[in-house]
Amino acid sequence: MLKAEMRDESPSAASPIAGASVDHIELQVTDLAATVERLTCGYGFEVAAPARRGEEGGEHLVALLHQGRIRVRVVQALSSAHQAWTYTDRHGDGVAVIALAVDDVPLAYRRLVESGAVAVSAPSIGWDGGVTAAVAAFGDVVHRLVERRAEHPVSGPLASGSALTGIDHFAVCLPIGELDGCVRSYVESFGLEVTFREDISVGPLGMSSVVVQNASGDLTLTLIEPASQREAGQIESFLQRHGGAGVQHVAFTAPDIVAAVGELSERGVRFLTTPASYYDLLAARLTLLHHSVDRLREGHILVDEDHDGQLFQIFTASEHPRGTMFFEVIERIGARSFGSNNIRALYEAVELQRTLEAVGR
Repeated sequence: MLKAEMRDESPSAASPIAGASVDHIELQVTDLAATVERLTCGYGFEVAAPARRGEEGGEHLVALLHQGRIRVRVVQALSSAHQAWTYTDRHGDGVAVIALAVDDVPLAYRRLVESGAVAVSAPSIGWDGGVTAAVAAFGDVVHRLVERRAEHPVSGPLASGSALTGIDHFAVCLPIGELDGCVRSYVESFGLEVTFREDISVGPLGMSSVVVQNASGDLTLTLIEPASQREAGQIESFLQRHGGAGVQHVAFTAPDIVAAVGELSERGVRFLTTPASYYDLLAARLTLLHHSVDRLREGHILVDEDHDGQLFQIFTASEHPRGTMFFEVIERIGARSFGSNNIRALYEAVELQRTLEAVGR
């Protein structure tokens, strides 16, 4: 059973991050070299700045990667005194920071805190010469505010031929009972809007999700909570293995998902598979605006549509030691939602992967 509805719930006040975009994500990891190799060799990222000791006391290593408009900061703690040590000890490797580019960090920080956001670090000169500050997001994840100076641009030109070009959204898993509070925080403190709600049940399993987005549409989070009083499924498994709330997956945009999946597969990236019956029924369900059923079937790519267009998406198999975080590749042709049929297909595919892993143990 699946219930979905589009919403337009205006925030209580003008958003201090209405026009913010994702500046970068920070992965805090236990093995920086292995993470960099996986992202460069598997996903096609390039090294913008090779691994070096961080400026903040030299207690960590940091490397910067980029592809298209995506910027990834990879951090490995070298001692228990560094925050990344605590994060990876609790959660394993994962997204610890979702950084937002804003025009005025002190102003955005002040307005966020005045609106109820929890302060983490006050405005200061950051690790690359720009101004930064931080507020709490969910779990142990924070939002870093970044104000780039002219000599420290947000990004270089879009690389031609990039398989992945940007960040579409973040999917966040929350413990039972925390969804409403998290949504309220993003609406009231951050000024985001609720754009979509849905409830999904697959047999005895279920989840509820709410999509929040800023005015520019450049920051989108899908907040997910397991359904109460049902059997434990993949969301509960994530929360247990991860050690609480966190980013389940990051969705990367692709200008051509068939080409992107082909390239990433050749590089060794493994994707979740889709039952053949999904494609047998596809032609009767919708008329494709791009690609062919055969190409989608070959790549195990999902497709769905809303009033504005279609979206094509696929999810990677988790390579995380705890089986938690993974990635998504998505191509949108006008569509603004997340594809209710696709979400159900993902849910079923991840449950199948969990079952196979349990049998193999």
